[in-house]
Amino acid sequence: MNRYKGLVFTCVIAALIFVYFDGIYIDEHIADFKTKPIVLQALYYSSQLQLQLFGNNMTGKVTDAMNNDVTVTKPLPPAVVEKRFGRRLEQAENACMKRGISYLKNWEIMTKYGPPVRYFVASHSHRAMMCLVLKAGSSTWNNFFWRIRAPDESRNSSFWAKTTSSNSEAFRALSREKKMEILQDENATRLMNVRHPLARMISGWGDKFTKQYYYKVLFKRYPGMLKYPNKHKTWKGWPEDGRFMEFADYARYMADYGTRSLRNLDEHFLPMLKRCDPCYFPFNYITKLETFATDAAWIVDNKLNVTIDTITSQNVFRKTEDPAAMIKEYFSQLEPDVIERILSIYKVDMETFGYTFNTTTLTAGGWGEET
Repeated sequence: MNRYKGLVFTCVIAALIFVYFDGIYIDEHIADFKTKPIVLQALYYSSQLQLQLFGNNMTGKVTDAMNNDVTVTKPLPPAVVEKRFGRRLEQAENACMKRGISYLKNWEIMTKYGPPVRYFVASHSHRAMMCLVLKAGSSTWNNFFWRIRAPDESRNSSFWAKTTSSNSEAFRALSREKKMEILQDENATRLMNVRHPLARMISGWGDKFTKQYYYKVLFKRYPGMLKYPNKHKTWKGWPEDGRFMEFADYARYMADYGTRSLRNLDEHFLPMLKRCDPCYFPFNYITKLETFATDAAWIVDNKLNVTIDTITSQNVFRKTEDPAAMIKEYFSQLEPDVIERILSIYKVDMETFGYTFNTTTLTAGGWGEET
């Protein structure tokens, strides 16, 4: 009986963590929890979460264990989600043309060498492959591919210890022929995940400057950071505010050093295109963290046809249901010239994936191109 209670408690905690997926509220559009089990089903059946029925209203509330209300809207019809994926590809293709690049020109290189092992995960049995962008839900997607690729292994191992290494080893072991089958099959699922670049930057700062092991890597690898106010040497343990460098100070470092060379930026802060570029790879679906629930549900139900009860996430920075409010809060701390230089780093990212930022009102957008 005690073991059963422990299992239930663990499932509840996992569901609660998922609500705050990677430091941002997953989506304003929830997946239909009344249908077959999909990625988010455990969220809705958790005893700690109450889903208020919509009735005739377009919006409802999800209330978590801390009595925080999160506004959600009715699920989008599958046809609307599919059309949204199409518009995202068109946006990316237009941006590639503006850069004078077409992935078809690079097909010979991809055919010869295949996709880089470090950035990709795959499930050959599902004819699915994904390029993972850091700080855009990569941990959760990594876990998802692990679950569908190796269900026995994932059930009997710790996600935290095994998922990334297991997926990397499996992708490395996948033969070139099998990789090319996924690349060339018009019915295969080739994914990449994205997030508003400024939200990625904030999340990266919030996450990496709290980890005792990682902040040391940053200060050692990028000594220019030590020229800006920080708590690297003044604190022997954990800073009172939980971070070893303030956001405004790191933003100034990025503006000064990142505009000189991207080599001065850790991979968590690099433009997404440096890792996964649709101009060089034939993705057919681009998922956005801001619309994760509907994106993931559509992919699971319409492309992969898998049944999965839940996905846990990690690297939670902060909870927010409004990415625009989070971006405005942090970028209001910065001088205009710092903002302009940071935007220059992410300019092509924003053009490729349809994200926006108004420097006058500090209003971010680009996740609302969906309906």
